Amino acid sequence: MASIPATVSDEDAGQDDGGESAQEVMERLADSVLGATARQWVLAALHGDDAVAALARGETVDGIAEDVRTPPPRPQFGRGYLGRIEVQGFRGIGRPAVLDFPPGPGLTVIVGRNGSGKSSFAEAAQAALTGRNPRWDAMPAAWRDGWRNLHFDDSTEVSVDLHMDGDVGPTRVTRVWTGDSVRSARGEVVSPSGMTAPLRSLGLDPELARYRPFLSYDELGRTVTGRAVELYDTITALLGLTGLAEAERRLAKACDRLAKLRDRPGRDLSYLVSRFKGATDPRAERAAELLTAESIDLERLAVIAADDGPADPARQLVMRRLRRMSVPERSLMGDVVNELRGAAMELAMAAGTKGDRARGVVTLLRQALEHHQRHPQESDCPTCHAEGVLGADWAQRARAEIARLDPVAASAAAAYERAEEARDKARFLLAPMPSWLPVDSELGQVWAQWEAGAKISDLGELADHIETVGRRFRSAATTARRNAGERLDDPTDGWAALAEQLAAWIDDARSATRAHETLIPAEQALDWLTGLAGEIRNERLRPLAAQAEHVWQRLRQERHIDLERLRLVGRGMQRRMAVDVAVDGVDNEGNAPGLLSQGEFQALALSVCLPRTLIPGNPFGFLVLDDPVQAMDTETVEGLSAVLAEVGRHRQIIVFTHDTRLPDALIRLGLPAAIRTIHRDATSNVWVDAPGQYGG
Repeated sequence: MASIPATVSDEDAGQDDGGESAQEVMERLADSVLGATARQWVLAALHGDDAVAALARGETVDGIAEDVRTPPPRPQFGRGYLGRIEVQGFRGIGRPAVLDFPPGPGLTVIVGRNGSGKSSFAEAAQAALTGRNPRWDAMPAAWRDGWRNLHFDDSTEVSVDLHMDGDVGPTRVTRVWTGDSVRSARGEVVSPSGMTAPLRSLGLDPELARYRPFLSYDELGRTVTGRAVELYDTITALLGLTGLAEAERRLAKACDRLAKLRDRPGRDLSYLVSRFKGATDPRAERAAELLTAESIDLERLAVIAADDGPADPARQLVMRRLRRMSVPERSLMGDVVNELRGAAMELAMAAGTKGDRARGVVTLLRQALEHHQRHPQESDCPTCHAEGVLGADWAQRARAEIARLDPVAASAAAAYERAEEARDKARFLLAPMPSWLPVDSELGQVWAQWEAGAKISDLGELADHIETVGRRFRSAATTARRNAGERLDDPTDGWAALAEQLAAWIDDARSATRAHETLIPAEQALDWLTGLAGEIRNERLRPLAAQAEHVWQRLRQERHIDLERLRLVGRGMQRRMAVDVAVDGVDNEGNAPGLLSQGEFQALALSVCLPRTLIPGNPFGFLVLDDPVQAMDTETVEGLSAVLAEVGRHRQIIVFTHDTRLPDALIRLGLPAAIRTIHRDATSNVWVDAPGQYGG
């Protein structure tokens, strides 16, 4: 079986963040059949968000081709190897402990029981370079707060020596924790010349995230079973396809926005039509007709939307009068009702009494005297026609009778006077409906009932009428006055709001027309770029996938599961790396997790992760693996030992494990490896035996 090559060729795996892939797109674009506008979209997508947004707005973007051809340079690093890890006060390590490595390619296996300090060394090295450890992030707060060693009271420090190609000595990275938080560390770098600088001066953060030279058991598991987009992004970055993926994302996002602009008027049309059909303004009726026509005339609609005058001047006059209309106060209506009922009670009490009869006689005599005074020459009674009864003597006797009866009639007369005053007040309230008020309006209908109360003679019934109908009348009048004020604030009587909605819809419709015209070349560009991106991804992924398949073949031993291929598929939140497998010769495209055991998961993750160590441009000549053999059976461990030794010919591979099957397999197979044993006592003193060299 062919061995793993030292690297993936530079032609097959990108080292840039988009420059080479952009250049390749430019070359393919020059030979494509895309129109000029579609080509501009491709160039804008490669250039950046601002250029894409400008094209979407219909603006002309100049100079983007030249900008695309000159990608920003990436910092260059010599390949670095681990020479030493020094740890004190960190997790399981108390007093200072040192772990030395030959700074170059080769396989080193550190084996020890659980709790011997293996992971403490591995995580300390990762923390020194990155300031964090992915395993910490998944742990509860109680675990993170207990990261300091309990047997060591001095400062917590970690130092890592990196031997960079071309340097005369090591670059020492040191991180010292100053607080209780695991993230409270400060780091510094001492160059081979002795110069001290902040850790960030190395500029390795993007490369650490890209190439991941530290892999724990948990991280290996998440490689296949974790978030699909994370593995996609990692592999895309390794292959130098981040820029191309971003260009595809920009273009897809722009097409999506343009499609939404194109479709928005259609989505809003039915609601808008329902609003206009429910309005009484004749302009709304005309607008509804135009909006439901087979071909919508935007110019005619714009004329209607621009008409902001009142719909009915006569109605405006009614509104002004309504706003000035006086509405009876509730307290006044209550006073009149009380007065009517009080007067009615007094009348009822006076009825049939001597005073009531005396009042009647007095009233008749006064009327007769008044008639006699107006017609002194007449002596006959105008009612009974008795002759000669009305004369001076009669008048004198009548006045004497009135004088005698007045005191008797006084109380009854007062009751009648109160009743008349109460009626006058009621008649004042029951004013007739004004001629300008439409009788078919809500207020007009209630007012007709209200004024009908003026015909009621019975005081009690009149009081009931004012009390019951008066409530409805007052409510209707108050509402009409308020509505009139609101409508007068909008002289168009509600049309202004509808016109504003119509104008906004017209703007959307015009934008939709432009968006449709803009979207056609944008979608052509997206289809072309998506197809080309797939080709480039497959080309660059092919050697990495071939290495992964080779590693899998070594690891799978006698299993009947074949790793068919790796594919980068989808975009946006749907992007993922598809792992196609065949079980017993039957293809199962993209559904590997459902078929693999936990040990096979680990083997598959190693198949994906180990080849990226060999990617050109990877500044880390080392890979640290913490317990990679968990859940593997003995045959898989033997396959892994062969793979690690093979990769160790080209890179520095450091493995921490508690499983003695790995060193046993290396010894049994005679594979080259430095195998060392790590120990830890009850007070957190950790030491590592001198290396033993096995094989050749």
